[in-house]
Amino acid sequence: MPWQVVSRLILVRVKIERAKKHLIDLEAEIVAHRDRNLSVVIGAHTRGFVQMSEYSSPVTLPVLPWSAVASARDVVHNLRSALDHLAHQLASVGSPGKEPTRRIEFPMARDLATYEKTKAPKVEGMRQEAIEAIDALKPYKGGNDDLWRIHELDNTDKHRGLFTVGRDYLFTSDWMPDGKPI
Repeated sequence: MPWQVVSRLILVRVKIERAKKHLIDLEAEIVAHRDRNLSVVIGAHTRGFVQMSEYSSPVTLPVLPWSAVASARDVVHNLRSALDHLAHQLASVGSPGKEPTRRIEFPMARDLATYEKTKAPKVEGMRQEAIEAIDALKPYKGGNDDLWRIHELDNTDKHRGLFTVGRDYLFTSDWMPDGKPI
């Protein structure tokens, strides 16, 4: 493989390797807290307030550190970034001597119709065979749900809030007030 191709792929591989490291960190966090549980009373939520009733009973939930959420987020972000780096490299190769536009990204969509409608500016400058290879991956919900899930989780975390690592966990950290889980 010519060095120029290898050097282009190294830029993509850096992100993938970083995702692997974050995945190892996440696994270590989960293993380290595997047997840590806390009993709490959970009441009903009404208009943003928690109401306890005489019928509320303690529930035992596993505890995880917030750093596990951050590690999970880093895994997802690095995988999504690797796809965008790949798209940039494909546009660079497809249009030698021309800098890819800022709109270049690995196309993803919520469904096939949206994908077809929105992909053109994202793949501008790529060779037709590269576009066909991306199309074959079906990067939309209902086509390749794993790719779509990476995209959706990354967007959720970047624009709306942290995504959850698991249901029914209490999260804690030594920097939280009183060290109490929430």
